[in-house]
Amino acid sequence: YDGNAIQSYNFKTRRILGELKKVLRFLDIYQVDEIHAIVPFKGKGGNSSDIFSSLSDISISTPLGIGGGITEDNIEEITQDPFFERCIFNSAIFNNPKLLQKTKLIMGRQSMVASMPFSIKGDILMIYNSESDSWIKADSALWNRVNDNFNEILLLDSNAEGSKKGFNFNVFKHIKFPTDRILISGGLIRKDIKKAKKMGLAGVSI
Repeated sequence: YDGNAIQSYNFKTRRILGELKKVLRFLDIYQVDEIHAIVPFKGKGGNSSDIFSSLSDISISTPLGIGGGITEDNIEEITQDPFFERCIFNSAIFNNPKLLQKTKLIMGRQSMVASMPFSIKGDILMIYNSESDSWIKADSALWNRVNDNFNEILLLDSNAEGSKKGFNFNVFKHIKFPTDRILISGGLIRKDIKKAKKMGLAGVSI
């Protein structure tokens, strides 16, 4: 966000962590499995070519996933000499199958990650669409698209994000995707991490 990395709370409030490259180098020290760098174009679309180009010379050992502002127009430029291993998509899940197909052809299916911020309203699972800044019901058509295009999904509990209230594992009764290819994020506490491991999830994102 304006060249800085940010942390968000409750899917609304933002706190600036510092210049993006410096934050990535700092996180690299912790030797985590992967770092996700997602440009927040909430409700307004955007093009992240310049941002990702500025990261192309970064020297870190941790695998990097990028997302936000990836379009049909810039995907070839971004992936010309990829410094990252994963492409993370949100709004394209709902409305841009051509972009997903094009990215799969260039980077391979193993690179594809679906970012799915969620909220459970009543007993209905709603998934956030960043381009329209709206919540969409997770129906069978959506799950078909996710299963057809993505290797992993990142489930973000929007109601718990930035807090210590715990991840809402009730979401899994609505999920139609292999459990061992799901990462969870939002409100995570120690017992959530233990539960994720016991369930055989792909990992947790903090």
